Amino acid sequence: MKLIVAVVQNDDANDVVDALLEAEFRTTRLASTGGFLRRGNTTMMIGVEDTQVDTVIDIIRRSSHTRAQGGEGGTSVQTAAATVFVLDLEGYERL
Repeated sequence: MKLIVAVVQNDDANDVVDALLEAEFRTTRLASTGGFLRRGNTTMMIGVEDTQVDTVIDIIRRSSHTRAQGGEGGTSVQTAAATVFVLDLEGYERL
């Protein structure tokens, strides 16, 4: 089993969650802030079987978008659509 931790921009969070639910993947959402621009993000935790990792990453990729946002001094900075971590998971239980 794997734990996917995905940090997505708040603007994309609802689209990502809706797409995951439509594909019958459950996710836990956490509000988070961080990064260079200190913008609001949503961190999602998704427990999946090893064979489902690529499917979930593809859903996140299709449902989130890279954006240009203002940085310091009037410069424009490209922000990542999502940052995804895939971790080995020893167990997973829904109680």
